[in-house]
Amino acid sequence: MKVRRIKIDNCDSLEIFKRYENKKELSTWHLRFYVNRQYAKSGNYTKSTRTSSQTDAIRIAKEEWHKFFRENIIVKNIDNKFTFHQSAMQYFDLQQMKVEHEVNKDEYYKRSLIEKQFIREKSMYELHVKSEFARYHIDHISSVDLEKFKMKLSIKYQNSTISQYMSLIKSILNYARDIRLIASLPKFPKIDRTNDHSFVPYEDHEIKLITKKLRELSKVKPSSRSSCKSYEHYNEVADIVNILYHTPFRPSKEFYILKHQHLQKFTSPKREEFYVIHPPHRKVLAKKDSVVTDQVFKDIYENRICKRYENFKSDDYLFFPNEDRESVRNKVDKIFRKVSDMLNLYRVANSKRNRSLYSVRSSSMIAMSKYKNADLDFIAKQSNSSVNMLNKRYMKRINEIESVSIYDKYFSKK
Repeated sequence: MKVRRIKIDNCDSLEIFKRYENKKELSTWHLRFYVNRQYAKSGNYTKSTRTSSQTDAIRIAKEEWHKFFRENIIVKNIDNKFTFHQSAMQYFDLQQMKVEHEVNKDEYYKRSLIEKQFIREKSMYELHVKSEFARYHIDHISSVDLEKFKMKLSIKYQNSTISQYMSLIKSILNYARDIRLIASLPKFPKIDRTNDHSFVPYEDHEIKLITKKLRELSKVKPSSRSSCKSYEHYNEVADIVNILYHTPFRPSKEFYILKHQHLQKFTSPKREEFYVIHPPHRKVLAKKDSVVTDQVFKDIYENRICKRYENFKSDDYLFFPNEDRESVRNKVDKIFRKVSDMLNLYRVANSKRNRSLYSVRSSSMIAMSKYKNADLDFIAKQSNSSVNMLNKRYMKRINEIESVSIYDKYFSKK
């Protein structure tokens, strides 16, 4: 069946046409013009005019045609070697070569950081970047294009994830510049992260509730359907929670690779013995300061950890020494989340961040300020962070916690 088409003069390939459905002509006119495969898979831009009037359809088609070419740069017959996709594939080939030549000697990660980054970036590219920029000429990606992409991502993702996408695009464009396909990079949109959700800390009594519940569960006999022979390891998880509350470590590599040899005992002028931890790894490598611990840490270490593993060696890990490090982290995270959720403490109504084990780090910093009168510089130094990060992320909610004690002290009925 012949489709009715009307070619519009002085507008290149622009035409209006009517579609058929069940051998019947539809009343609505559609418009179509060629834009090449940079913008559409078929190479044609097609859209309904939403009118049955031929005159109105021609007017709408012309407006749409002019609007499209005002807002978009069309490069005809792009050589594949100059497309964004081709540069991206070359960039990933280079990254894969680095992965293959990388020898992973890390005692914590099963995969090297380079390999993990490669896998993450490849997934991000296939998920969103490819469909958005693959057909672009590598030199025709503008600041406006990047801003539009950012706005699309913001519908679904937080600013931290959007930053990762922008970093990937920047890496690909940097590679294209290095091999002289482009002279410079477009200006990237600024991503405001001041409104990112801060960590929601656990309060003192909540930490006590969680550790108490963990110790109670450690005495429970597993059911016949459970793969666990015992829940005794919940006791060790309780010790981990307590130590994280009293030492501001991140519950990740820097904490789980701690060994007995990284602890050094000192005696204070008041004849009090205490431990100093010399961590072999911190996330911020430029700030690998030793961590001074309190009497709670000393008690847990000497009366629980050392007695739990009596025949330990100096190069043994402090926690679950015979297990893979990443597996230990996953196990502890899972158990903590389960118990916190059981106590209705895990989920937070006014934040997109639920209270994972990482929130205990925030609690630790607030406790240092609240009970030890530590200033922000000292807390930042001990926690391998910065005063700026403390104010923006970790201790942003300290006023919410202090407001209860302020009310109780000054305004409650005596």
